[in-house]
This record gives sequence, C-alpha cells and structure tokens, in this order.
Amino acid sequence: MNIETVNKIKSNINGKFAEIFTKEDLLEHKFIPINKQAGFFFIVTKEGTNKSELSEFIAVKDSDTLKFISLDEEGFNSLFDYYLSTFYPEDTQSVEIEQEVEPVQQEENPTAQQQVPPAPPVHNEGQGKKRIGEILIENGELTEEQLVEALTQCKKTGTPIGSMLVQMGFITVDQLKDALSEQQGFQHVTAQQLNISEDTIKILPEDFIRENKLVPLASDGRFLDIGMVNPNNKKALNEVVYLTGLRPRVLLMSYMEFKSCMTKYFGRARKETKEIIRKIEQEALEFEVEESLWEQVERELEDTSGSVANFATKIITDAIDMKASDIHIEPRLDCYTVRYRIDGILRRVLDLPNKVESSLIARFKVLSRMNIAEHRRTQDGTFTVKYNGISYDFRINTLPVAGKEKMVIRILAPAASIKTEDRVIKLSGGTEEDLERINKMVSAPNGIILAVGPTGSGKTTTLYSVLKSLNNEGVNITTLEDPVEIKIDGLNQSQINPKAGITFASCMKAILRQDPDIILIGEIRDFETLETAVAAALTGHLVLSTLHTNSAAATITRLIQMGAADYLISSTLTGIIAQRLVRRLCPKCKEAYNPSLEEAKLVVANPEEQREFMKRTIYRPKGCFDCNNEGYKGRIGCYEVMLINKEIKKMIAHSAHDIEIEEAAVGMGMKTLQASCLGHILRGETTITEFVRVLGPVTE
Repeated sequence: MNIETVNKIKSNINGKFAEIFTKEDLLEHKFIPINKQAGFFFIVTKEGTNKSELSEFIAVKDSDTLKFISLDEEGFNSLFDYYLSTFYPEDTQSVEIEQEVEPVQQEENPTAQQQVPPAPPVHNEGQGKKRIGEILIENGELTEEQLVEALTQCKKTGTPIGSMLVQMGFITVDQLKDALSEQQGFQHVTAQQLNISEDTIKILPEDFIRENKLVPLASDGRFLDIGMVNPNNKKALNEVVYLTGLRPRVLLMSYMEFKSCMTKYFGRARKETKEIIRKIEQEALEFEVEESLWEQVERELEDTSGSVANFATKIITDAIDMKASDIHIEPRLDCYTVRYRIDGILRRVLDLPNKVESSLIARFKVLSRMNIAEHRRTQDGTFTVKYNGISYDFRINTLPVAGKEKMVIRILAPAASIKTEDRVIKLSGGTEEDLERINKMVSAPNGIILAVGPTGSGKTTTLYSVLKSLNNEGVNITTLEDPVEIKIDGLNQSQINPKAGITFASCMKAILRQDPDIILIGEIRDFETLETAVAAALTGHLVLSTLHTNSAAATITRLIQMGAADYLISSTLTGIIAQRLVRRLCPKCKEAYNPSLEEAKLVVANPEEQREFMKRTIYRPKGCFDCNNEGYKGRIGCYEVMLINKEIKKMIAHSAHDIEIEEAAVGMGMKTLQASCLGHILRGETTITEFVRVLGPVTE
C-alpha cells in the first residue's frame, strides 16, 4: 500500500458526493467518489473491478466522463473505511438545547485535529447554565404555572419545552430565541439568514444536517455561517470542517426554525416532486417511440393515478395549500418553470425538464377538454378538482410563446354554497365611510354600479358581497358570469359559453325576459353589452358589473370611449367602486421606524405634508416564522368610492374631463386610492413599497 497516494487522495475528497450515492451503493459496487476536475469525475476502485458495469451504474446518477484510480486491496480498503466513517457516520443521539439538557461534551476526533484547522472557539460551555424556563420566568415572560403545564405536555408528546411553550401561546418565537441566546451565549439566526440559497443548503449532506440539527446559512468561500440547535457540539463542527474545508461561524437556532428548514428544503413534498419528475422522464423515454400523440391522450384519459396525473394534482393541491390565486407554467431557455401568484406576487416554486413539461401540459389540456394537438392558437378551458372535501374550479388558458406554450391556471373560489345569513357588505380594508357610500348606491331601485380595477384586484368579490346583502325572497337576482366563481344559494347564476353562442350581449336579452330585479354582468367587454346594461337600468333594473379601468373618474371616460352617449351615462350611472389589493404587514414581526424624505416624496406630494409624514411612525416588513420570512401575510383593499350625485351627473353630461370629475368628487368627501392606501400605511397595515408597487409614486 502506498500511504502517500492514499493521503493525497484523502486531501482531494469532496464530501458532497455522499448526497448522490448512498452507503448501500458504495458497499454493493465497491467504489469511492472523489471529486470533479476539468470535466472528469474521479472514482477510486480496487484493482480488478469491472469498470464497464460500474460505469453503467454511476451514469444513472451522474453523466460526467469517469476517470478511474485503481488501488491495491489494502490501500482501497483503508481509504474505503475512512470514507464510510467520515461521510456516513453511525446514528447518534444529538442534544436539543430546548429540552433543558446539559450539552454533552463529545469526544473530539484526533485525526481531524491533525489534518484540518480547528473550529472557532464556542462560548459558554454550559457550566451553571440556567434552564430555559427559569430565564423566561425571571424575565417576566412566563409564569410557573404555565411552565408546569407545558412540561406536562412535553412528557406526553416528546416536544422540546421551548417549542411547546410557543405552541401553547405562552411565549412568542422571538422571546424563545432571546432566552436561548441568553442561555447559550450565542447570537441567534435572523429571519433574513433563514432565506438560504439552494447552493448553500447543498454544502452539507442531508443526513448530516438532520443528525446534528444544524443548517448551513451562507458562505463567503472561507467561512461558513451555521445555525445550530446545539452550538456546543464540537464533534459536528469538526466534521463540518472536514466536509467543506470552511471555518464554521456558529449561530443559535431554535428547534422550530430547524424543523421549518427541514420541511422547506428537505421535506417529503419536495422529495415526492423530484421522484415524480424522475418517473415522468423515464415514462417519456419509454413511450416517445412506441406511442402516437392520440395514444398518449387515450392513456392519460384512462389512467388517473399515473405519474403525470399525480404530478398535475400535486401542483394544484400545493397551490391551494399556499393560497395561490394563479398557477403559471412558463417556458424558459432550457426548461419550464412553475410559478404561483401568492398575495399578488409571483413566486418561482419549481423548474421542469422539457420532457416533463410536455406531459404536464398535455394532462391539463385533457382535464379541461382542450385540443391536445393544437399548439399554435390560444385555448381556454375549465375543470374541477375536489380537495379536502371541497370542490375547486379552475380556469385555464394557453398562449403560444416562441414555438412553445405558456399555460396559466386561475384558481377560483371554492364552488360551494355560501351561507347567506350575514347580509352585511364586507370590505377588507374598507372604512365606515366607504361602506356608507356603497350602501347608498345599492339602496337605489335602479341604475348601474360598477366595480373597476385591474385583473386580480378583488372586483368580483366586492360585487358578490353586495349581492349577498341584497339576497332575499322578495327579489329576483340573476347573474351572467364567465365563469361562475362563487355559488350563492338564492341567486340564478348563468355561465356564458361563446362556443355555443351564449355571450354577455345575447344572454342579456334573455335575462330581461326573466323578470329580474337585480342583474349582475360579469364584465362589460363591448358596446353591445354596455348598451343592453344601460337599457336594463333605464327600464327599472339595478345592474352590477365590472370594468378594467385605473380609477373611478377614468371609468366615465372609458364608457364614453366604448360608444355610450354622455346623457345616457349621466342618467343611469349610480356609483363606481375602484379598488386595489396591497399586501398586509405581518402583525407579529413588523418593524417600526420613521420614514426618510425620499420615502415621503413617494406617497405625499405636498412638501409641508411630507415633513409631517416624516414625523409619523410607520412600519416595514421584517420576516418571521409565522409569515414564512416574507414580512407580509394576506392582503388588504384600497377603495375609491364615487357616488354619482346631481353635480357629477351634470359634469358628465357636459363632457367634463376625468380630472375635473375626480376633483369634484374629492371635494364632496371621496377618498382616492392613494389616500386610502396612505391610511393603511399610517395605521401600520402596509408599506410604502406596496403603495409604489400597486399605485405608483404620487405626482404633483
């Protein structure tokens, strides 16, 4: 055995390949993965190994060109034993500091001390440390009775005491982290540090991370920041040096944060997705020659439990669980990507290989009864999925993009009847003045009420709330929608079908023969629909509808542009509700501060008002466990409610500019969208960033 050769190989081992090959793989095939250099994957084998057979096995998991290093039996066995003991250590019981157990002083690896630089010194070895409960009681954040109750539950469930205290609502996550930091003498990780890149999380093997309850957070090429549940685990720190060649800098991490990272980066769902993609790729290879397109369609229709069907279902159910409003499946240069729109923001969740993409899009087309062979034209379709006992409707659209197809799936509200006992109009973020103005609108026996704004601004939800308040046995409410988004008991809800000749314009004529009192039109899209709506309002009906415009005043200009006469608009228009949705600050972690002059100029135009605004305390996002480190949780509405009174009617009839109409409405008490959003900022409900994102900066 050449000891010098073996030691040289040891110094070049890259431990990341332990993530690719299991211990069982190495024991069965007798090889050692070393490193990659100059496009070659270096593998150590024993003299006499069947390299052809081994190459076939490795090619399944890694496609790089192999370079073999052969060692005699003694040298190989020595290196093999070293590799297994270093990168596949036996399971050991790690210490969780939240369980109020003194840290175990583990034996250090003498070999590690000789070959690698020592880990940085840790603070506070644990002598005379106070327990977590004692610290919290001393700080006045916990009572003895609460501690006893929590400890009782810990014995039943095995949950660490700190996590149990948080779960029971006795303390907050921040209070726990402060107590742990005080106990251990380490700084705790921040929410920002828990947003870990994919490259960083892969620095250490998953098994090693789970066993030692630590998470790699960031690296600058020399140091590695590590969050640890037990920062006094010196053996784990020395192993980190072995595996990475980087010096660890330790930060304290709570057990809850560790579990959250495990779920996020190594969770079951993540592994299931990877496995499904692998199966679909394999199936694509098996069937790409044997099956024609229509044979694939037939197979997909018959098979509702195969890999593709499961993957499509998983994408849908994950989106529902994450409260997404839309699913985007989009082509990129070398792959497809899946994005969810959550709280109005698109978030990338998955990259798909091209072979998987074609099967997935075909599956959704089959579900929505679209032409699977058509790739050059846009298509629309719908389908329904039952999940957790609730039926969800989905609206799907495809668009040709650079020779490929983009698909967007809109997740509609659950297709379940809504209880109608509560007949009060509800506006998320609306003020009492807003509600009072809307109630005046809907009390009119006839006229047109419009909810306006861009796609996804909550227009339809507002109108449904209005209909819910008007719904009773004494009125006939008929709706015409595309599609029916929320089913409400007591309403006659019709869905348009352009392919069958059922359009908004044609169906409106039929609806008027149904003796309606109140009519909801999903959207006014053309002059014919507008004309029929005006006619219905003139003949004593209350008409509700939506329109895509930027403000209440701009709606009037848009109606005239569509072909309606000034005098008809002034005669029939009762009110306009313009709205937007902004993200709501997480109440548990939002951070108070005083805005700068540059920030004030973004939301306030008047210099004097800017100076006053700078004196106000407002809030910005920070990120915490509860909001998944986003800093925002949910959305809140901004409203601009314009009552069309006599003065406004006169201005419309005389072709007044929308700026003049808006100034007149503001003079009568209407709040603009900007004023509404500014109110949310001052109340600590949203941020300047959201104001600018949704409404843009103010102009003089």
